[in-house]
Amino acid sequence: MFIAAAMFVFGLLLVVFKDVIFLLLESSYREAAGISSFLILMPIMYTVSETTVVGINFKKKTYWHMLIASVAAGVNVFGNLMLVPVYGAKGAAFSTGVSYIVFFCMRTFISKRLFPVNYHLAKFFISTFVFVIVAFINTFVPNMVYQVVSAVLGLIVVMFVYRDQVKYVFDLGIDLMREVKERVASR
Repeated sequence: MFIAAAMFVFGLLLVVFKDVIFLLLESSYREAAGISSFLILMPIMYTVSETTVVGINFKKKTYWHMLIASVAAGVNVFGNLMLVPVYGAKGAAFSTGVSYIVFFCMRTFISKRLFPVNYHLAKFFISTFVFVIVAFINTFVPNMVYQVVSAVLGLIVVMFVYRDQVKYVFDLGIDLMREVKERVASR
C-alpha cells in the first residue's frame, strides 16, 4: 500500500507540474506535456505490479508472464489501431495507459489466484480511476485551469484514500526532524 500511495502521489504531482517540468526542457518537447499524463500510468502500474506479481514467481508458473505481456501488447495494438487515426499521439498515450492497467490487473489477479494475498485493491482501483479521470482531463481538455484543478483534486482524493499511509509518512518525517533538532541542540 505504501508503494501504491507513493506512486500515485508522485504521479499526480508530476501531472500538476507537467507544464512547468516541460518548460525546463527543449521547446520541441513542450507539446509532449499534453500526452504525458496517460504515460505516467506506465511506471505506476509496472512498479506496483512488481509487488503484486510475486505469487506467479513463488509458484514457479512463469509461463504466465508471456501470456500477460501478449494480452497487454494486444490491447495496446488494438487501442492504437482504433485511436491513433482519430486522436493521434493522444490516442496512443491513452491506449498505452489502458494497456498497462490491463497488464497490472492480469499480473495481480493471476498472482492472487496462485498465492492469495490481500493487497487492499479497492484503494488501488479507486486511485487508478481518479488518475485516469485526471489524465483524461489533462490530455483532452485544453483548458489549463481545469487541468490543474483536476490534478490537485485528484491528489487530494488519493491522499485521502491512502490517508493512513500518508499520515504515517508525515509522522515519520516529523519524528525524524525532531530527532535531528535534538541532536543539533545537544552538540
